[in-house]
Amino acid sequence: MNPRLPTAEHILAKLLEDKFKVKVGICKFSDEVGTLEVYSEVDLREIDPKELENEANDVISRDLGVKKYILSRKEAGKIVDLRKVPEIISQIRIVDIGGFDKRPCKDDHVDNTREIGRIKIQSVERVGKDRYRFLFEVE
Repeated sequence: MNPRLPTAEHILAKLLEDKFKVKVGICKFSDEVGTLEVYSEVDLREIDPKELENEANDVISRDLGVKKYILSRKEAGKIVDLRKVPEIISQIRIVDIGGFDKRPCKDDHVDNTREIGRIKIQSVERVGKDRYRFLFEVE
C-alpha cells in the first residue's frame, strides 16, 4: 500500500471532524485510491470538495513531520480515542502529524507531509442515512 494515502486520509479526516463534527467510520486503500467513510448530520454532498481539497493541501504544504510510536493502551487512552481499537490490543501505535492530528493507526505512513504530494478528491457520495464516502487520490 502507498503510505501517502493513509497520511492523506488522516488529514482529510481531521479537517472533516473539525469543520463538520463528523465521526470517522472506515478507511480503505487500494494502490492508488483511498476511501474514507464518515458519519455526519450535515449533508456532505453539499460541501465544496475543492475547498476541502485546498485546505488539505495547505496542511500538506506545512512540511509537517509524521511521528509514529508505540504506547501502552493506558497511556494511549490519555491522548487518543481508542473506541475503534479492539480491547485485546495492549500496545497502541500512534501516528502524530506534526501536532495537526494524532490518532491510533496500524497503516504505513510517510515521514513528512511533503512526501504526500497533493490530495485530489474524486467524489463524495451518500451511502447511508447519515454516512458519506469520500474517494481520493494523491498526485
